[in-house]
Amino acid sequence: MLDKSVEYKNIIMRCDDNPSESLILPELPMYFTCKFFTPIDIKHWGRILASVLEFDSEDLATSYFKAAYMPYLEELQKRCIFVLNPDGIPIATAIAWFAESELGRQASLHWVAVCPEYQGKGFGKFVTVKALKIFSSLEPNLPIWLHTQTWSHVAVRLYRSLGFNVVRTERLANNNTTNGKLRIYENDFPEALHVLKTKMNTDFIEELFNTSV
Repeated sequence: MLDKSVEYKNIIMRCDDNPSESLILPELPMYFTCKFFTPIDIKHWGRILASVLEFDSEDLATSYFKAAYMPYLEELQKRCIFVLNPDGIPIATAIAWFAESELGRQASLHWVAVCPEYQGKGFGKFVTVKALKIFSSLEPNLPIWLHTQTWSHVAVRLYRSLGFNVVRTERLANNNTTNGKLRIYENDFPEALHVLKTKMNTDFIEELFNTSV
């Protein structure tokens, strides 16, 4: 769930050496399963992302997904994953994506999200590790990037634990926009750390700073 009580600042993180070979994919609880995207999952993606406040409504989330990702259906079917609950309903998702821009080709983790009622149970870690393993197959020689924000300070802890470092100056491209135009995320490194100090202890802030690249 996004914490919109703090000021919004961009955070860009990068994992230069994909740790997927050394990471063990967490076991899912009994009767929970993992699957790749199929077109019937569009509405579930919209529901999950709206539930964590990334979009104001399921319709807006679904419309965004259709415009930004459905033109690349073949890629989606091998890059977008879901965790399903025992009733077969998707409750968590992530996309192991990429961008092509003047910044070069960037392998980029997109839209890690877990329905609020399932948060804190390891599903975010599961889909992130699964995405890293997808990257090791589809983008084996590239660093893995991600864009997040101060509103997602809980997720920052997860990404850091899996080998991602905060990037100080470099930017990140995103080709998946509703208008089809390239978006470049600016880097708010010092401002973001200042905001994170209100939500994180001093030791972790120092860790983020000392491991930044």
